Amino acid sequence: MSTQSNTTATTNGALPRARIEVKNITKTFPTRDGLVTAIRHVNLEALDQEFTCIVGPSGCGKSTLFNIIAGLLEPTSGEILVDGKSIAGSKSGRIGYMQQKDLLIPWRTVMENVTIGLEIQHRPRAEAQESAHKYLQLFGLQRYADSYPTSLSGGMKQRVALMRTLAMGQDVILMDEPFQSLDYPTRIALETDLLDMVRDLKKTVLFVTHDIDEAVSIADKVYVLSKGPGTV
Repeated sequence: MSTQSNTTATTNGALPRARIEVKNITKTFPTRDGLVTAIRHVNLEALDQEFTCIVGPSGCGKSTLFNIIAGLLEPTSGEILVDGKSIAGSKSGRIGYMQQKDLLIPWRTVMENVTIGLEIQHRPRAEAQESAHKYLQLFGLQRYADSYPTSLSGGMKQRVALMRTLAMGQDVILMDEPFQSLDYPTRIALETDLLDMVRDLKKTVLFVTHDIDEAVSIADKVYVLSKGPGTV
């Protein structure tokens, strides 16, 4: 099922356009015992500047679905549309992806971790650092720009990972249980930071969690997946 709460209409009364459309997606994997279906006939959408959550039990295929939306896995059937265009066979880079682990590079400073995606995009060094400084200021971490990940708390590491994702410039972002490993107060603080940030920057977010309370507290719309094979 899906629930919808805060999705707003445009000034002319029409709903915002769909940024991500998941159309009848099924994914099966070969195993020694035959084919295993991870997700089956999944349909959902995330509208422009909407915060959409996907909730479901462990093993329901949430991460599989995210990897398909990100273009890292090919679906067995169905298609993904981003801004109305199929992503089949395309790694267009129009979607940012923040995973469960922060995946910071330990021998790079906070600044260098935030700019790594921009370096991969071959952005000029000055431009990359200017963008990183903007996010360090927004998150209140300017004084840690030259620090290394080992000196940061878990919450600070996740903030750096979020900055790295936002700095890439995509306005559609996938987030796969990014706060799962954090203690409750830190998670609540990061959720507040995230909501403020995506609204100020007008981002569209598709967020996976197994915590229904978390989903209801932060999302405009919630999709609930059944246990595997996952379906809405």
